Amino acid sequence: HGRIEGNVVALDGDIVLHPGAVVTGDVMSIGGHVRQLGGLINGSQMEVEAAPTEAAVSIPAQVARRGAGLLGVGLTLIILGLGVVTFGRPNLEIVSDTVVHSFGRAFLVGLLGQVLILPTFGMLIVGLVLTIAGTVLVPFAAVVYVLIAIIALVGGLLAVAHAMGETITRRRMAQGIMVSPNAYRYVITGLASLATIWLAWVGFGWVPVAGGFVFAGAVLLTWSVATVGFGAALLSRGGVREHFAGRILPPELMTDEYLWATPQFGVPAVKRPPKDSK
Repeated sequence: HGRIEGNVVALDGDIVLHPGAVVTGDVMSIGGHVRQLGGLINGSQMEVEAAPTEAAVSIPAQVARRGAGLLGVGLTLIILGLGVVTFGRPNLEIVSDTVVHSFGRAFLVGLLGQVLILPTFGMLIVGLVLTIAGTVLVPFAAVVYVLIAIIALVGGLLAVAHAMGETITRRRMAQGIMVSPNAYRYVITGLASLATIWLAWVGFGWVPVAGGFVFAGAVLLTWSVATVGFGAALLSRGGVREHFAGRILPPELMTDEYLWATPQFGVPAVKRPPKDSK
């Protein structure tokens, strides 16, 4: 009804100019209309159609969209996992064994690594900038650092999937189910297990309250798994160091008495006969 110095913007509503109204700037209605019953607009006049909200999209469309996104992420991880098994299986198995034998330590190291990843990056860049030759290497070092961090996170996640898949496969074999134990199966089985909670979010994410809890649970579980894998990758130096993988026996376990009394291939252990026996 009066005079406005500047612009007028309405969200999900109409802008109505009555006789005698003056707007010195622009007028824009998002999700509504500009209705001039009189008055004057000195600037431009625009009507923008609002994007449909989540509630406006049908439930089947929401499920299909989430399912397509989960399928795309899952296929990407499967392809990466198969590539890692093909070209770096020894390293993947060492990181996976580190997850199994040093789970708590790996989680703590992964958590600390996430906290220090940005400060370490900043110290690296500052250290290079302070040197004449290092200034030229800043872009290269930044790219390499980011790639190493991504490889450690993704590789650690795949290692956790490998550990989960190996455990599931061996339990099925113990139940008498004939399966082929190999690293490819371990990775795919583990990724399928991790995707279970995300499948619940795909099916029930549209529920107002429960969907939010399911999504939060899926994010928390994925973060925890990635943290453990990241820590295992750091502990094992990317699958090079076997110290935390449970593969190195202490010297006291390599004595003749231990080797004699340890069952081998299903043969029960027996006491070592005395030296004077024939």
